[in-house]
Amino acid sequence: MIRAVSDKKNERADSRRIEERLERRTTAFESLFRLVEKLGATFDVGEIANILAAFMEERQAKRTTLYLVASGRKRLEPQAAAAGGGALPSIPLESAFVRWLAEADGPVRLDEFDADAGQAAAEDEEDPRSLVEAGFSRAVALAGREGLLGMLLYGGVEDGDGFRDCDDELCAMLARAASISIRNALLSAKAGALIQDLERFSGAKRELVAGVAQDIRMPLAFLKNALWSLEPDEGGESVLVDMAKNEIGRLERKMEYVLTLNDIEPGSRDFEMESADVSSIVEDILREKLPELEEKQLHVDVDDRARFRKALIDPGKLSVVIRSLIDNAVDAVERDGTVAVTIRVSGGPPGKEDGVALDDRRANAADASSYLVIEVRYDGIDLSEGDISRLGSGLVISRTVVAGHGGTLLYKSDSGRDTQFSIWIPLDV
Repeated sequence: MIRAVSDKKNERADSRRIEERLERRTTAFESLFRLVEKLGATFDVGEIANILAAFMEERQAKRTTLYLVASGRKRLEPQAAAAGGGALPSIPLESAFVRWLAEADGPVRLDEFDADAGQAAAEDEEDPRSLVEAGFSRAVALAGREGLLGMLLYGGVEDGDGFRDCDDELCAMLARAASISIRNALLSAKAGALIQDLERFSGAKRELVAGVAQDIRMPLAFLKNALWSLEPDEGGESVLVDMAKNEIGRLERKMEYVLTLNDIEPGSRDFEMESADVSSIVEDILREKLPELEEKQLHVDVDDRARFRKALIDPGKLSVVIRSLIDNAVDAVERDGTVAVTIRVSGGPPGKEDGVALDDRRANAADASSYLVIEVRYDGIDLSEGDISRLGSGLVISRTVVAGHGGTLLYKSDSGRDTQFSIWIPLDV
């Protein structure tokens, strides 16, 4: 009679191996999650390469490097790596090796590449061979939405060691996390370069406009001196000279207006603040628009409840805002209509009853206990859908200026029958 030998000892060993495997997987994925946090905290490609290399070293990889598609070149170029070594080759994107890597679903062994199977020239075998000689044994593609971003190479990981049972799965997840971080870093670098180009262009534009304005000022000043030196003999000549003087003054104001516009930049806080009253600004703008108001037979009601109340403002830039709101009102109101302008002081910040903020930077507005409020009301178009683009570029610039004063630009409408824009400027900050 043959007695069956108990297999409980083997079962315990198998159970212990399974537990150890689960522990290794848990540790590896916890490390991966920490890696994702580190990758999300940087937009520097060199730092990303170092973070990846450090992570792979923890997994007992002896050498790691990151390859990225070179900007403007059809090649993969090596980036900074944690481990030393000789110079690494650049690899053509159209090579059979890169196509093989990009089509693979996860990590691949470099010694499994078959150039003949890829229908490539014999020299394509040199790429993986040189990488193997440099100490790398595996590679995983880093793919983005627009195609291949690069590849991660690592070597020195023996089968059953380091990554052990979850190397391919872990590296596939690592590749996805690295691809997202690298794509964000490249987009950030591209955006930064575009911003620098815009800043250079904006600076050149400001210098050009300022130079042209100076060229216009000189003949304008000469013409002004000539007109003021004239002593007309007849009544008709006197009328013509007065008209010319008025036009000279209007041209000077337009020149200053253009220079002020030229000085306004997105996000700029370089305002020339001074204590000034808004009432005189409103009066000057309405005086300039008097011919247009008379032509359309518009009624303008000014309710100045804060006369002689001064605020810390940039008079030139704030006049651009007030002029824009009044211009929009005059354009929107029909003949014989009414435009109402109110200047007042509010003892608190704007509420829902005052309208909706047109500036998405309202969260950055200064907190104050009192505000200087300039309201422009008229019968006009309804912007309840939030489409302010129909009001022109002046309103876009106005939002930048008001935000630069720490204030808020609000809008409200009663189904198009009563439209109101209001500027809220903090008084005590």
